[in-house]
Amino acid sequence: MIRNTLLFIFCSHFYCLKMVAQTDAFAGTWQMEYIPPPGLSTIKLELQIAPSEKNILYPAHLKLECDNFVAEYEFLLVRKNSRELGISKNKFPRFEKPFSLNNRSLFLCGSFDLSKDLKGMPVLNILRMQTKEPVAKKPGIAGMADTLPAIVIRLHNFLKDADISLKKINSIPWHNENSDRILEATLSPTYFGLRDTIYLPTRDGLINFSGIKKRKHDLVTITLNGQVIFDKIETEKKKYESDILLSPGLNILTLFADNFGDELPNTSKLNLEFGNKKFTLDFTNRKDSAATFITVRLVCDPDKSKESYFVENTTLGEEKLLQKDEKLIGSIISGTQQLTFAIWDEVIDDGDSISIKINNEWLVKGCPVKKVPKYITVTLKPGANTILFMADNLGSIPPNTSALEIIDGKRRKHYEMESKPGDKNIIKIFYNTRQQL
Repeated sequence: MIRNTLLFIFCSHFYCLKMVAQTDAFAGTWQMEYIPPPGLSTIKLELQIAPSEKNILYPAHLKLECDNFVAEYEFLLVRKNSRELGISKNKFPRFEKPFSLNNRSLFLCGSFDLSKDLKGMPVLNILRMQTKEPVAKKPGIAGMADTLPAIVIRLHNFLKDADISLKKINSIPWHNENSDRILEATLSPTYFGLRDTIYLPTRDGLINFSGIKKRKHDLVTITLNGQVIFDKIETEKKKYESDILLSPGLNILTLFADNFGDELPNTSKLNLEFGNKKFTLDFTNRKDSAATFITVRLVCDPDKSKESYFVENTTLGEEKLLQKDEKLIGSIISGTQQLTFAIWDEVIDDGDSISIKINNEWLVKGCPVKKVPKYITVTLKPGANTILFMADNLGSIPPNTSALEIIDGKRRKHYEMESKPGDKNIIKIFYNTRQQL
């Protein structure tokens, strides 16, 4: 009996692992054959995608064949949203025979879009970068010599302009010693748009854009940990600035170029500031010029001993003062009169909203709970303060879920709430005017 039970547990565990492995729609092998006009050879393309890091960073391998030409390239794909994978600017040639394309693989740029064909089978279609400038002005195209072999011209034009559509052949992820190196900036054979890991002193940051003064309608998207937090921002808008809140531990932040504006390339520059740590993601840098994305790992030290927290208020009997529909979720002591509430949805942006009262007065009504934190300044009165959080709806996925972080610049306290409409979550904050910060 015990043996059968253990066997059942093992099989169930194996089945669950197998199901998890199959949930990644991108990993596996994709193929296509490009049928040319009569008299010309077929161009074959095979794309292999490796298992991802955090469902965001995907090492990839590309095989290109035409006549006697065979080449294999390695590069990086980064998930932009549930359907798109951004394609790294650089592709490292593992080999090219009997000749080299001399970096013409750079023209396979933009992103792969996941969809289904008429038979319901998965396909990846190329989405090329949009620009108002004529394609012929792209760097490296105008100076192409007329004396190049015809096959080079054909492959060049295929990578630059063809409607590439790859069908999924299997879901077996690509993996070898090279796939792991692609995800290590210090070990990868070339720069794939993945910056060295940056260690930060705080989770709270500030972002803004700067760049050339000439308005050229560049658009960018920013993702954090696989979620879009800023979508198609026109970076030349004046005084664009926003707060950003990272998760404890490892974060992956990516700046995507959505277009090349009115002229090549995108020239957006994202400035980030976390405490005393400042850095930029800059498409005007030579190595990132005309790139689809720049991505970076950001690490916030999860060692709680290095953070300061609010003192818990251990006064007894507070629960007895609550109404039947009220629930006390926390009670803290603050030595700061003004606090910042950061409110967001850690699960999924599904239309949840909440209303907040402080000391029986409305602070905000119908506040949408998004993936991007909303920051609200709260002024306390001396002594006891009651903060009431009430769910307005259930969104599209019950229950109403929200995360709250209380911040005073040095101290913080994190709460997670799951509610149904009408639930009243209470946080007690005692403002001690004599407390030393």
